Amino acid sequence: MQDKQQNRRSAEYYRITTLMSIKLLNMKSNWSQCLVSGCLLSLLCFCACSSESPAVLELPPDLAMPAPPPETARYLLLRSARWPGGGREMTLGVINQASGQPFAQDLTAQITAQGPESIGIKAKVMRMSLSPGYTAILLPPSQTAAERVSLAAAIQAFVAARPSTERIALYRHGAAVQLFSNFLLDRRKLTEALDRYQKGTDGDPNPLSLLAAIGTAVSDVRDVGGVGPDVMRSLIVLAKDPQLVYTDYPQVFVIPALPTAEGLTQAALAIDDVRKNAFYKLATCSIETKFSARILALPLQGELTASFPATLPEEVGAPCNVDEIDSAKRSYTPRIELVFDAAQRAAHDARIRATQTATYDEALARSDFETQVRLAPGQPTVLATAHLHGQGSLRCDRKSYTIQLTGAARYLMPDSATDEYTLISMCDDPAYVYAPTVFGLYADDLFTMKHRFVEFIIDGKTRGIYILMEKAQDELRQDHARTSGVLRRQYPIGTADAFEVLYSDSVDPLAPANRYKAFISAITPLSGNTLITAARTQLDLDQYLRYLANQSILRSGDYIDEAYFIGTEEANGTGGTVESYRVMAWDPEGYTTCHSNGANAYPDSFGLSYCAEARLDFKLLGDPYVYKLFSTKLEESLNTTMTREKMVAGLEKNKAALHALLSTPAICAAMTELQKINPAAADCAVARSVITARADAVLAAYDARRSYLLNQLILYRARF
Repeated sequence: MQDKQQNRRSAEYYRITTLMSIKLLNMKSNWSQCLVSGCLLSLLCFCACSSESPAVLELPPDLAMPAPPPETARYLLLRSARWPGGGREMTLGVINQASGQPFAQDLTAQITAQGPESIGIKAKVMRMSLSPGYTAILLPPSQTAAERVSLAAAIQAFVAARPSTERIALYRHGAAVQLFSNFLLDRRKLTEALDRYQKGTDGDPNPLSLLAAIGTAVSDVRDVGGVGPDVMRSLIVLAKDPQLVYTDYPQVFVIPALPTAEGLTQAALAIDDVRKNAFYKLATCSIETKFSARILALPLQGELTASFPATLPEEVGAPCNVDEIDSAKRSYTPRIELVFDAAQRAAHDARIRATQTATYDEALARSDFETQVRLAPGQPTVLATAHLHGQGSLRCDRKSYTIQLTGAARYLMPDSATDEYTLISMCDDPAYVYAPTVFGLYADDLFTMKHRFVEFIIDGKTRGIYILMEKAQDELRQDHARTSGVLRRQYPIGTADAFEVLYSDSVDPLAPANRYKAFISAITPLSGNTLITAARTQLDLDQYLRYLANQSILRSGDYIDEAYFIGTEEANGTGGTVESYRVMAWDPEGYTTCHSNGANAYPDSFGLSYCAEARLDFKLLGDPYVYKLFSTKLEESLNTTMTREKMVAGLEKNKAALHALLSTPAICAAMTELQKINPAAADCAVARSVITARADAVLAAYDARRSYLLNQLILYRARF
């Protein structure tokens, strides 16, 4: 009703002003000036130009022209993190609903959170820029062969211009939304996916509705990587009519674009403009229980209703200070402690006894037990379920543990939030410096797990320095979209590789292993370029050859059973999907003798590989065409990710971190492995000297291996 009345008043306003203007035309005035200035119909023109002195014409107040309404804001809530004592931290984007672009003005002073009247909220808003994160491209449901070729070239150009830290995935809208290439940093997989797309079919005659297709892709972009990373999340929807694209999703920035080079260029500009100029950090202190509140940027229209999660149990009652709430400055606990009641202590001790030679019982040793965990000094404990981790490390004096916390995810290391962690004692890594260094060298390709050093305490007694790490199979699933299986490779059984299935998307727990066997059967009779092409259809071949190359550079004598295979959906371009495999390295051992002095390893006459014992390795390295590709990957690694400079930097970083921690006598005394190297290492100064000596020995071994491999590459190339 109010809108109708307003429309009538506006119409009356224009009717009256028009009549006034006609009257003004009849007056004797110098109207030429007004005509030139374009203000013939303006009362201001009348006042300025008329040679007469007419009476001032006034409109009734209710006919005054209404002020234009304020613009409407659309909100993105990409991340919400808990802080102690009722604190919350939200990564909030504010975009102009009409243009899809950031507002030109700084909205820091305008953003507010309004809860129920009974709930007070103290807030602080800071403008921020987001780092590149996850971007998906949704291809149209139908394209001719020529259009696909043109679009593939445009996407290649788009990808080449994007930041190297942006993980880009490729989807296609059809009867189902198919994943062509996962969220990876390696652009080679995108190139392979675009090749399949170009050679594929024109499309699906009965595609999903555009809204359903966008929603499916949004779900993947929203969930990949978990809630830890504070990064940009975008979906580019390529559509011949971008106006049909629904964009109002609260957790992903959706950009409609024409399926052309120009459309993708505009999408790239939009992503960077929004991530750099549209985001704010909203820090709040309020009640500790869960509630909902409205987020607004007054006087802009539009709002977002957001859930403010309950404070973690161990952080209830802690002080909350909005000035300290900022993930970029967040500090993380230096120690983690297991705390037992009498029954829990008895259960834990029973598992420890089951690892002893006289009473060895692996099933009991690795079975779950209940415990309490103190995640930071001075905090209350959290209920948890735990078990001893590992196989060979079960016999170590300092055991490794996997801990499942009750309740929500915890923030125990940068860019990570999860409810399950592994504490690695490093008991089989002499002087502890090697494995952390390799994990760093492998980062973002062969090892994506977040990790850091902590002190680990059991019932009040320190057990020394451990690596705190995300749980492998859970994080591997989370880091990829549409994971279909996670397998850990075991020692071969006869002529076939064996696997432990850690996750299956099927009711049949052996389905992932059986699918892998089918892949191996398919490539077994092939050779040359045919083998390479077939292998690429289901295996990230370049990454796997990098894995073999890096193990050779590190002269690892035990990696056959230290590899995780992650299976994910991948579209074949003709309407079907296959399972595609990537590998993650685990538990690295460097510059060691190969099992049985290499009796079970691939007999490499060129000397470039080392201790390659998997049946897959025999198949790949035994083919001259694949071996040539392997030699290229080896040379690339020596000159990029595994250079001497990076090895030195990694060793120095971890040596310094360990030295800093080895300053407390109780911690130094707990590091029993150091004392096997030097009995005096219970003394912290001696312990640090052992660490330094080990770092120097690793570097010397690297230098020797590098020199050897460079020489072998020369000899190999000379023969072809």
